[in-house]
Amino acid sequence: MLAAWLGGAQPAYAATDRQDSNITIVKKTRVAYNKGNKVNTWTTYGAGKKLVGQVKSGYKFTATGQAQYKGRAWYRIKDNKWILGTNTVTTKKYASIKAKAAKAAKQKKVVALANAQVGKAYVWGATGPSSFDCSGLVQWVYKTAIGQTVSRTTYTQVKEGVAVPVSTASLQPGDLLFWGDVAAPYHVAIYVGNGQYVSAADEQQGVILATISSYFWPTTARRIL
Repeated sequence: MLAAWLGGAQPAYAATDRQDSNITIVKKTRVAYNKGNKVNTWTTYGAGKKLVGQVKSGYKFTATGQAQYKGRAWYRIKDNKWILGTNTVTTKKYASIKAKAAKAAKQKKVVALANAQVGKAYVWGATGPSSFDCSGLVQWVYKTAIGQTVSRTTYTQVKEGVAVPVSTASLQPGDLLFWGDVAAPYHVAIYVGNGQYVSAADEQQGVILATISSYFWPTTARRIL
């Protein structure tokens, strides 16, 4: 009768909240995340808790309660289940994680396709797929691997994306390396990681995998991913 008088049935956890001063009523949206693994859900947040199920990594929920137990935060999700706070992130953080994963996947595709061209012929003006010049290789690899349009010449490619330091500590797979004048470079290559790059070098060498060296150090680099 009291519940009806108050305006309807009360949440199943209402009595628990009144009895447990450690539970704070919240309305907080978070995302379950454990590096792609499923996240456990529990009957409660403290002693005597039992495993009741799992949710997928990426499961978005609105917490209805929050509690601290042994220095760790817990969140109450639907059906009065609890999830450990360290296995959750904010929606903003999860978006950042997803964006980084998507970028890494693109980098992997670009590197794999660039490496697969090693041994093919260099032909000035060629844009693939059987032969390339240096900028033609860059353009073809990016378009074929991930559908990204890159301009045709070194003069225009050096203006794309953002500049990054030319150091193996700063470079990321997929970055473009340039040689010559920063504003008008004569050569470009694709950095593939571990201090190496793939380049349509010249008619004698063709497309090669080479290591960045002090006697042929790039003058600038651009990140277009």
